[in-house]
Amino acid sequence: MLSARNCFAFLLLCWAPIAVGCGASDDLKTYPISGTVMYKDKPVPAGSITLIPDAREGNGGIAISLDIVDGKFDSELAERGHMGGSHIVNIVGLDGNGDGDLFPQGQMLFPDYQTTLDLPEEASTQEIVIPSDLKMQKYRARSGEI
Repeated sequence: MLSARNCFAFLLLCWAPIAVGCGASDDLKTYPISGTVMYKDKPVPAGSITLIPDAREGNGGIAISLDIVDGKFDSELAERGHMGGSHIVNIVGLDGNGDGDLFPQGQMLFPDYQTTLDLPEEASTQEIVIPSDLKMQKYRARSGEI
């Protein structure tokens, strides 16, 4: 029969390799990125940009998410930069008119936008222009619904 001590040792032995693999690597080479996000010829007031290495193109690694403030983003304000290579880019654009509670950064300007970027293995500056024909979908109540 297993004692509590042996059971704990067994669990520790099983979970240690998993826990070690969960942390971000400190020796991972990343590159600074900064830039602008424009929509309808104006800077996007608030939001976020997420860079995800594109595994379909053979690029692996860690994703990063950066805040958009007054149309600008900069990885210097984050823990790390990008990995280089092909990335899927997700952008959330907000109007910046937050109410402090439910929507602190405001309402969405456009539906979440996705594009791709091939990033160099060096510092880079990117200008991203959101297509001006993107519009939020309007929902109508079906008849009989309130």
